[in-house]
Amino acid sequence: MRALTTSSVAFALLLAACSPPASNQQSEAPPAPTPVVVCNALTPDTTKLVAVQDEVAVAAAASDLRGGRIAPGVYDLSSAVRINSATGWTGTRAVALGVTEGADGVVTLNWAGAGEGRALDTWTATLTETPEPRLTYSCGRMGDVPVAFAAEAAALQLRLQDGAGGQLALTFQRRDTP
Repeated sequence: MRALTTSSVAFALLLAACSPPASNQQSEAPPAPTPVVVCNALTPDTTKLVAVQDEVAVAAAASDLRGGRIAPGVYDLSSAVRINSATGWTGTRAVALGVTEGADGVVTLNWAGAGEGRALDTWTATLTETPEPRLTYSCGRMGDVPVAFAAEAAALQLRLQDGAGGQLALTFQRRDTP
């Protein structure tokens, strides 16, 4: 009888060792979503997705950008060209760029971009032209970067420095206003 009891206990221990652990009645809460900083109220027009092209595909990207007066309003991205191995832009995305000018002459750019499967990306920056053109970020990004630009009646071209040592040449078309 003692052999049967010892065998029964050994079998029970073996069975317990092979069984999955008992479920914990408390379920772990999912991690809280990472807060997204929204710098402005712009919404990109996702029907106007643009794919970034490489510099060799578009020779006009090297054109001289001579500045000019930027008309306030909302502009939609119409083309994007990668220059000198800029990184970070893959796939397609839609971008709205809001341009305002304060009574003091300070030009503010508000950016809102979204792409296929990407969260909304926003930033705000001021554009200064002296001693040389620069964007100084105040929300969504940090620091300042050199910028070149050319403004026309209904279009705006920006050439922005990329964090990887390249540039992005971006062309925007003024959005029709009702």
